[in-house]
Amino acid sequence: MIDLKHIMRTQRDKKEKGFTLIELMIVVAIIGILAAIAIPQFAAYRVRAFNSAAESDLRNGKLSQEALFADFQQYGSTVAAANTAGAAGAGGGVLLTASGFVATVDNPGPPVEEVGVGISTNVTLASDIDAADASFVSQASHLQGDREFAMDSDGTPLYWGAKTEGVAMAAMSVVPTATVDDVAAGAASEGGAFFVL
Repeated sequence: MIDLKHIMRTQRDKKEKGFTLIELMIVVAIIGILAAIAIPQFAAYRVRAFNSAAESDLRNGKLSQEALFADFQQYGSTVAAANTAGAAGAGGGVLLTASGFVATVDNPGPPVEEVGVGISTNVTLASDIDAADASFVSQASHLQGDREFAMDSDGTPLYWGAKTEGVAMAAMSVVPTATVDDVAAGAASEGGAFFVL
């Protein structure tokens, strides 16, 4: 004999095992809210990481500059004119190459010594020297970062200024002079003033 009560109970149990549409909509809404909070935070973390790469490369560049000065009594420059006689001082200057090496220049011959700098991907590092090759200013920024960093050999602080994300640093905005912290003296970054980090 067929037990109708048993059949009705098993059909009712089958209906109660799934999720309702309202339950699914609540879960989707919660996931959407969490994603709306997490995605902007993730983007901010990425920008901070890009800025940290530029800051780190600038600090490493300063160490390489000091090593170069200790060995050769001259700082390096990314300015091509440093290779020409008299353009970067009486000795013809030194050159910081785009490949990430500080090289002394035996004017007018090729580089004879190198010091590794190691520049991160998408980071622009620029350095310029004064007329006597005795002082330098360096600036760095990451292509996807929102800050530009600068330092002067005549001062100890590291400075930062605003920069447009996705735009490479076009040119150095600070001109070095001996015995003056040129960045602290009111130099401007791409997006305004420089501030002490």
